[in-house]
Amino acid sequence: MKGRAHGGDVFYASKVTGIPVDDIVDFSASINPLGMSGRALAAAGDALERLHHYPEPHAGSLAEKIAGLLSDGRKFKIRPAQVVPGNGSTELIYLLARSLRPKTVLVHNPTFSEYERAARLSGAAVRGVAGLSFRFARFADAMRGAQMAFLCNPNNPTGELLEKESVLELARVARKARCRLVVDEAFIDFCPGNSIVDEAARQNPYLVILRSMTKFHALTGLRVGYAVFGSGREAGKVLKFKEPWSVNTPAVEAAIAAPGDAEHAQKTLRFVEKERAFITRRLEKAGVWHFTGTPARQEGSGCRCGPNFFLIRLPEAQRFAARLFGKGVLVRDCSNFKGFRKKQFIRFAVKKRRENRLLLDEIDKWLGR
Repeated sequence: MKGRAHGGDVFYASKVTGIPVDDIVDFSASINPLGMSGRALAAAGDALERLHHYPEPHAGSLAEKIAGLLSDGRKFKIRPAQVVPGNGSTELIYLLARSLRPKTVLVHNPTFSEYERAARLSGAAVRGVAGLSFRFARFADAMRGAQMAFLCNPNNPTGELLEKESVLELARVARKARCRLVVDEAFIDFCPGNSIVDEAARQNPYLVILRSMTKFHALTGLRVGYAVFGSGREAGKVLKFKEPWSVNTPAVEAAIAAPGDAEHAQKTLRFVEKERAFITRRLEKAGVWHFTGTPARQEGSGCRCGPNFFLIRLPEAQRFAARLFGKGVLVRDCSNFKGFRKKQFIRFAVKKRRENRLLLDEIDKWLGR
Protein backbone atom coordinates (compact mmCIF):
# COMPACT_ATOMS: atom_id res chain seq x y z
CA MET A 1 0.00 0.00 0.00
CA LYS A 2 2.80 2.46 0.87
CA GLY A 3 3.91 4.67 -1.99
CA ARG A 4 0.82 4.28 -4.17
CA ALA A 5 0.29 7.50 -6.09
CA HIS A 6 -3.46 7.93 -5.61
CA GLY A 7 -6.46 6.73 -3.69
CA GLY A 8 -9.48 4.96 -5.07
CA ASP A 9 -7.85 1.71 -6.23
CA VAL A 10 -10.45 -0.67 -4.82
CA PHE A 11 -9.42 -3.38 -7.28
CA TYR A 12 -5.87 -3.45 -5.91
CA ALA A 13 -7.20 -3.49 -2.36
CA SER A 14 -9.50 -6.39 -3.16
CA LYS A 15 -6.68 -8.35 -4.80
CA VAL A 16 -4.35 -7.89 -1.81
CA THR A 17 -6.87 -8.42 0.99
CA GLY A 18 -9.15 -10.96 -0.65
CA ILE A 19 -12.15 -8.81 0.29
CA PRO A 20 -14.71 -8.45 -2.56
CA VAL A 21 -14.65 -5.06 -4.29
CA ASP A 22 -18.23 -4.32 -3.26
CA ASP A 23 -17.30 -4.83 0.40
CA ILE A 24 -14.38 -2.37 0.34
CA VAL A 25 -15.19 0.90 2.13
CA ASP A 26 -13.32 3.54 0.18
CA PHE A 27 -12.59 6.83 1.96
CA SER A 28 -9.49 7.37 -0.18
CA ALA A 29 -11.36 8.78 -3.21
CA SER A 30 -13.44 11.88 -2.56
CA ILE A 31 -16.56 11.17 -4.62
CA ASN A 32 -20.12 12.42 -4.08
CA PRO A 33 -21.47 10.09 -1.34
CA LEU A 34 -24.88 10.08 -3.03
CA GLY A 35 -23.41 8.86 -6.33
CA MET A 36 -24.38 10.06 -9.79
CA SER A 37 -27.76 11.61 -10.45
CA GLY A 38 -30.60 9.54 -11.85
CA ARG A 39 -30.67 11.73 -14.97
CA ALA A 40 -27.01 11.12 -15.70
CA LEU A 41 -27.34 7.39 -15.11
CA ALA A 42 -30.34 7.18 -17.45
CA ALA A 43 -28.55 9.20 -20.13
CA ALA A 44 -25.50 6.94 -19.97
CA GLY A 45 -27.74 3.88 -20.19
CA ASP A 46 -29.61 5.19 -23.23
CA ALA A 47 -26.28 5.86 -24.96
CA LEU A 48 -25.37 2.17 -24.83
CA GLU A 49 -27.59 1.62 -27.87
CA ARG A 50 -25.17 3.77 -29.90
CA LEU A 51 -21.93 2.02 -28.96
CA HIS A 52 -21.58 0.61 -32.48
CA HIS A 53 -20.85 4.19 -33.63
CA TYR A 54 -17.66 6.14 -32.98
CA PRO A 55 -18.12 8.89 -30.39
CA GLU A 56 -17.74 12.50 -31.47
CA PRO A 57 -14.04 13.12 -32.18
CA HIS A 58 -13.75 15.95 -29.65
CA ALA A 59 -17.10 15.76 -27.79
CA GLY A 60 -18.44 18.85 -29.55
CA SER A 61 -21.97 18.52 -28.19
CA LEU A 62 -20.61 18.52 -24.64
CA ALA A 63 -18.51 21.62 -25.38
CA GLU A 64 -21.65 23.39 -26.65
CA LYS A 65 -23.64 22.34 -23.57
CA ILE A 66 -20.95 23.49 -21.15
CA ALA A 67 -20.50 26.82 -22.95
CA GLY A 68 -24.25 27.42 -22.75
CA LEU A 69 -24.43 26.59 -19.04
CA LEU A 70 -21.46 28.78 -18.17
CA SER A 71 -22.80 31.70 -20.22
CA ASP A 72 -26.37 31.58 -18.93
CA GLY A 73 -27.35 34.93 -17.45
CA ARG A 74 -23.86 36.42 -17.83
CA LYS A 75 -22.90 39.60 -19.64
CA PHE A 76 -19.80 37.98 -21.12
CA LYS A 77 -20.31 34.72 -22.97
CA ILE A 78 -18.12 31.64 -23.25
CA ARG A 79 -18.02 30.20 -26.75
CA PRO A 80 -17.89 26.45 -27.46
CA ALA A 81 -14.47 27.01 -29.08
CA GLN A 82 -13.13 27.89 -25.61
CA VAL A 83 -14.16 24.52 -24.13
CA VAL A 84 -12.08 21.36 -24.58
CA PRO A 85 -13.59 18.16 -23.06
CA GLY A 86 -11.28 15.34 -22.05
CA ASN A 87 -11.03 11.88 -20.55
CA GLY A 88 -11.17 13.34 -17.07
CA SER A 89 -9.31 16.51 -16.15
CA THR A 90 -6.13 14.45 -15.72
CA GLU A 91 -5.90 13.89 -19.48
CA LEU A 92 -6.11 17.65 -19.91
CA ILE A 93 -3.32 18.31 -17.40
CA TYR A 94 -0.97 16.18 -19.48
CA LEU A 95 -2.31 17.66 -22.71
CA LEU A 96 -1.58 21.22 -21.53
CA ALA A 97 1.99 20.39 -20.59
CA ARG A 98 2.61 18.40 -23.78
CA SER A 99 1.13 20.93 -26.18
CA LEU A 100 2.30 24.22 -24.65
CA ARG A 101 5.72 22.89 -23.52
CA PRO A 102 6.53 25.40 -20.78
CA LYS A 103 10.17 25.59 -19.73
CA THR A 104 9.34 26.17 -16.06
CA VAL A 105 6.17 25.11 -14.23
CA LEU A 106 5.13 26.38 -10.80
CA VAL A 107 3.15 24.41 -8.21
CA HIS A 108 2.22 25.01 -4.58
CA ASN A 109 2.94 21.96 -2.42
CA PRO A 110 1.28 19.94 -1.07
CA THR A 111 -1.06 19.50 -4.03
CA PHE A 112 -2.20 17.03 -6.70
CA SER A 113 0.88 15.15 -7.86
CA GLU A 114 -0.07 14.89 -11.55
CA TYR A 115 0.79 18.56 -12.16
CA GLU A 116 4.46 17.94 -11.48
CA ARG A 117 4.54 14.57 -13.23
CA ALA A 118 2.96 15.99 -16.39
CA ALA A 119 5.37 18.92 -16.36
CA ARG A 120 8.46 16.75 -15.98
CA LEU A 121 7.35 14.35 -18.71
CA SER A 122 7.05 17.34 -21.05
CA GLY A 123 10.63 18.35 -20.23
CA ALA A 124 9.82 21.27 -17.94
CA ALA A 125 11.66 22.24 -14.79
CA VAL A 126 9.35 22.35 -11.76
CA ARG A 127 9.51 25.03 -9.12
CA GLY A 128 7.64 24.50 -5.86
CA VAL A 129 6.32 26.90 -3.26
CA ALA A 130 5.86 25.00 -0.01
CA GLY A 131 3.34 25.70 2.72
CA LEU A 132 0.40 23.90 4.27
CA SER A 133 -1.56 27.11 3.71
CA PHE A 134 -1.33 28.90 0.38
CA ARG A 135 1.37 31.59 0.25
CA PHE A 136 -0.13 34.15 -2.06
CA ALA A 137 2.74 36.64 -2.28
CA ARG A 138 5.41 33.99 -2.85
CA PHE A 139 3.32 32.22 -5.49
CA ALA A 140 2.51 35.48 -7.30
CA ASP A 141 6.19 36.48 -7.33
CA ALA A 142 7.26 33.06 -8.59
CA MET A 143 4.83 33.23 -11.52
CA ARG A 144 6.95 36.00 -13.00
CA GLY A 145 9.70 33.50 -13.73
CA ALA A 146 7.51 30.63 -14.97
CA GLN A 147 5.62 29.90 -18.17
CA MET A 148 2.88 27.84 -16.49
CA ALA A 149 1.49 27.60 -12.96
CA PHE A 150 -0.97 25.08 -11.50
CA LEU A 151 -3.35 26.05 -8.72
CA CYS A 152 -5.84 23.62 -7.19
CA ASN A 153 -8.85 25.34 -5.59
CA PRO A 154 -10.10 23.89 -3.27
CA ASN A 155 -6.71 22.29 -2.84
CA ASN A 156 -6.18 18.55 -2.80
CA PRO A 157 -5.22 17.23 -0.21
CA THR A 158 -5.59 20.11 2.26
CA GLY A 159 -9.08 21.26 1.31
CA GLU A 160 -8.07 24.91 1.51
CA LEU A 161 -10.44 27.15 -0.46
CA LEU A 162 -9.04 30.45 -1.70
CA GLU A 163 -11.43 33.36 -1.90
CA LYS A 164 -12.64 34.10 -5.39
CA GLU A 165 -11.10 37.58 -5.46
CA SER A 166 -7.69 36.14 -4.52
CA VAL A 167 -7.76 33.74 -7.45
CA LEU A 168 -8.91 36.51 -9.79
CA GLU A 169 -5.96 38.61 -8.64
CA LEU A 170 -3.61 35.71 -9.45
CA ALA A 171 -5.18 35.56 -12.92
CA ARG A 172 -4.38 39.24 -13.39
CA VAL A 173 -0.81 38.70 -12.20
CA ALA A 174 -0.46 35.75 -14.59
CA ARG A 175 -1.57 37.86 -17.53
CA LYS A 176 0.99 40.58 -16.74
CA ALA A 177 3.72 37.96 -16.21
CA ARG A 178 2.77 36.06 -19.39
CA CYS A 179 2.50 32.90 -17.31
CA ARG A 180 -0.40 30.54 -18.06
CA LEU A 181 -2.35 30.00 -14.86
CA VAL A 182 -4.16 26.64 -14.77
CA VAL A 183 -6.82 26.68 -12.05
CA ASP A 184 -8.02 23.18 -11.22
CA GLU A 185 -11.56 23.42 -9.87
CA ALA A 186 -12.18 19.69 -9.50
CA PHE A 187 -13.96 20.20 -6.15
CA ILE A 188 -15.42 23.67 -6.70
CA ASP A 189 -18.99 22.37 -7.16
CA PHE A 190 -19.01 21.62 -3.42
CA CYS A 191 -18.41 25.35 -2.88
CA PRO A 192 -20.88 27.01 -5.29
CA GLY A 193 -20.28 30.63 -6.12
CA ASN A 194 -16.50 30.39 -5.74
CA SER A 195 -15.57 29.41 -9.30
CA ILE A 196 -13.73 31.93 -11.47
CA VAL A 197 -14.92 30.32 -14.70
CA ASP A 198 -16.73 33.51 -15.66
CA GLU A 199 -13.33 35.22 -15.86
CA ALA A 200 -12.55 33.05 -18.90
CA ALA A 201 -15.30 34.90 -20.76
CA ARG A 202 -13.31 38.12 -20.36
CA GLN A 203 -10.73 36.83 -22.82
CA ASN A 204 -7.66 36.34 -20.60
CA PRO A 205 -5.42 34.23 -22.88
CA TYR A 206 -3.23 33.25 -19.91
CA LEU A 207 -6.04 31.56 -17.99
CA VAL A 208 -7.16 27.93 -18.19
CA ILE A 209 -9.77 26.48 -15.84
CA LEU A 210 -10.10 22.74 -15.36
CA ARG A 211 -13.39 21.20 -14.27
CA SER A 212 -14.01 17.57 -13.39
CA MET A 213 -17.19 15.52 -13.57
CA THR A 214 -15.60 12.98 -11.22
CA LYS A 215 -16.03 14.45 -7.76
CA PHE A 216 -19.39 16.21 -7.47
CA HIS A 217 -21.17 14.44 -10.32
CA ALA A 218 -19.63 11.01 -9.56
CA LEU A 219 -18.99 10.09 -13.21
CA THR A 220 -15.79 8.54 -11.92
CA GLY A 221 -15.60 5.38 -14.00
CA LEU A 222 -16.80 7.16 -17.15
CA ARG A 223 -13.82 9.60 -17.06
CA VAL A 224 -14.92 13.01 -18.26
CA GLY A 225 -13.85 16.58 -17.55
CA TYR A 226 -13.24 19.77 -19.49
CA ALA A 227 -10.98 22.79 -19.77
CA VAL A 228 -12.25 26.33 -20.26
CA PHE A 229 -9.72 28.61 -21.94
CA GLY A 230 -9.67 32.37 -21.69
CA SER A 231 -9.19 32.42 -25.45
CA GLY A 232 -10.59 30.29 -28.25
CA ARG A 233 -7.30 30.72 -30.07
CA GLU A 234 -5.38 29.20 -27.15
CA ALA A 235 -7.88 26.34 -26.94
CA GLY A 236 -7.33 25.68 -30.65
CA LYS A 237 -3.56 25.44 -30.15
CA VAL A 238 -4.01 22.77 -27.50
CA LEU A 239 -6.71 20.89 -29.40
CA LYS A 240 -4.25 20.21 -32.26
CA PHE A 241 -2.33 17.90 -29.89
CA LYS A 242 -5.35 16.03 -28.57
CA GLU A 243 -6.14 12.48 -29.65
CA PRO A 244 -9.65 12.02 -31.09
CA TRP A 245 -12.39 9.94 -29.45
CA SER A 246 -10.97 10.13 -25.92
CA VAL A 247 -14.42 10.80 -24.40
CA ASN A 248 -16.82 7.93 -25.01
CA THR A 249 -20.50 8.30 -25.90
CA PRO A 250 -22.02 7.31 -22.51
CA ALA A 251 -19.63 9.74 -20.80
CA VAL A 252 -20.67 12.60 -23.09
CA GLU A 253 -24.38 11.96 -22.56
CA ALA A 254 -24.02 11.60 -18.77
CA ALA A 255 -21.93 14.78 -18.59
CA ILE A 256 -24.56 16.69 -20.58
CA ALA A 257 -27.36 15.48 -18.29
CA ALA A 258 -25.69 15.74 -14.88
CA PRO A 259 -25.48 19.54 -14.46
CA GLY A 260 -29.18 19.88 -15.22
CA ASP A 261 -30.23 17.85 -12.18
CA ALA A 262 -30.58 20.75 -9.74
CA GLU A 263 -32.47 18.65 -7.20
CA HIS A 264 -29.62 16.15 -6.95
CA ALA A 265 -27.09 18.99 -6.63
CA GLN A 266 -28.97 20.66 -3.77
CA LYS A 267 -29.49 17.34 -2.02
CA THR A 268 -25.76 16.67 -2.29
CA LEU A 269 -24.80 20.06 -0.83
CA ARG A 270 -27.17 19.63 2.13
CA PHE A 271 -25.97 16.09 2.74
CA VAL A 272 -22.26 16.94 2.64
CA GLU A 273 -22.76 19.99 4.86
CA LYS A 274 -24.56 17.87 7.47
CA GLU A 275 -21.94 15.12 7.44
CA ARG A 276 -19.05 17.62 7.50
CA ALA A 277 -20.56 19.12 10.64
CA PHE A 278 -20.94 15.67 12.22
CA ILE A 279 -17.36 14.69 11.39
CA THR A 280 -16.00 18.02 12.63
CA ARG A 281 -17.72 17.61 16.00
CA ARG A 282 -16.32 14.10 16.41
CA LEU A 283 -12.79 15.16 15.44
CA GLU A 284 -12.86 18.08 17.83
CA LYS A 285 -14.17 15.88 20.63
CA ALA A 286 -11.31 13.43 20.01
CA GLY A 287 -8.77 16.26 19.91
CA VAL A 288 -7.75 15.45 16.33
CA TRP A 289 -6.15 18.28 14.35
CA HIS A 290 -7.86 18.85 11.02
CA PHE A 291 -7.11 21.43 8.35
CA THR A 292 -9.94 23.91 8.01
CA GLY A 293 -8.57 26.31 5.37
CA THR A 294 -10.61 29.36 4.43
CA PRO A 295 -14.32 29.00 5.27
CA ALA A 296 -16.77 29.86 2.53
CA ARG A 297 -20.49 30.31 2.44
CA GLN A 298 -22.87 28.72 0.00
CA GLU A 299 -24.28 31.18 -2.49
CA GLY A 300 -27.66 32.43 -1.33
CA SER A 301 -27.40 30.99 2.19
CA GLY A 302 -25.52 31.48 5.43
CA CYS A 303 -24.26 27.89 5.45
CA ARG A 304 -20.59 27.13 5.49
CA CYS A 305 -19.35 24.89 2.72
CA GLY A 306 -16.21 23.00 1.89
CA PRO A 307 -14.95 20.08 -0.17
CA ASN A 308 -16.11 16.56 0.56
CA PHE A 309 -12.94 15.46 2.36
CA PHE A 310 -10.84 16.11 5.46
CA LEU A 311 -7.09 16.27 6.05
CA ILE A 312 -6.18 15.19 9.58
CA ARG A 313 -3.03 14.53 11.57
CA LEU A 314 -2.65 11.30 13.55
CA PRO A 315 0.27 9.67 15.35
CA GLU A 316 1.80 6.96 13.14
CA ALA A 317 -0.68 7.78 10.39
CA GLN A 318 0.88 5.34 7.92
CA ARG A 319 0.49 2.47 10.36
CA PHE A 320 -3.12 3.49 10.99
CA ALA A 321 -3.83 3.51 7.25
CA ALA A 322 -2.22 0.08 6.86
CA ARG A 323 -4.28 -1.30 9.72
CA LEU A 324 -7.50 -0.10 8.11
CA PHE A 325 -6.38 -1.41 4.73
CA GLY A 326 -6.26 -4.92 6.16
CA LYS A 327 -9.89 -4.52 7.18
CA GLY A 328 -10.94 -3.33 3.73
CA VAL A 329 -11.25 0.33 4.77
CA LEU A 330 -9.23 2.69 2.57
CA VAL A 331 -8.00 6.15 3.55
CA ARG A 332 -5.46 8.26 1.68
CA ASP A 333 -2.01 8.01 3.24
CA CYS A 334 -0.53 11.44 2.44
CA SER A 335 3.10 10.50 3.07
CA ASN A 336 3.99 10.74 -0.64
CA PHE A 337 2.64 14.29 -1.06
CA LYS A 338 5.39 16.88 -1.30
CA GLY A 339 5.20 19.71 1.21
CA PHE A 340 4.42 17.81 4.40
CA ARG A 341 7.22 18.05 6.93
CA LYS A 342 5.93 15.09 8.92
CA LYS A 343 4.46 11.84 7.67
CA GLN A 344 1.47 12.06 9.98
CA PHE A 345 -1.36 13.02 7.67
CA ILE A 346 -4.26 11.16 6.11
CA ARG A 347 -7.08 12.41 3.92
CA PHE A 348 -10.52 10.84 3.95
CA ALA A 349 -13.75 11.46 2.09
CA VAL A 350 -17.11 12.43 3.50
CA LYS A 351 -19.40 9.44 3.10
CA LYS A 352 -22.73 8.33 4.56
CA ARG A 353 -23.35 8.43 8.32
CA ARG A 354 -22.84 4.72 8.98
CA GLU A 355 -19.52 4.71 7.15
CA ASN A 356 -18.39 7.99 8.68
CA ARG A 357 -19.14 6.66 12.14
CA LEU A 358 -17.18 3.48 11.37
CA LEU A 359 -14.05 5.46 10.48
CA LEU A 360 -14.38 7.87 13.40
CA ASP A 361 -14.73 4.94 15.79
CA GLU A 362 -11.52 3.48 14.36
CA ILE A 363 -9.78 6.82 14.94
CA ASP A 364 -10.97 6.81 18.56
CA LYS A 365 -9.63 3.27 19.02
CA TRP A 366 -6.28 4.30 17.51
CA LEU A 367 -6.00 7.14 19.99
CA GLY A 368 -6.81 4.77 22.83
CA ARG A 369 -10.16 6.30 23.66
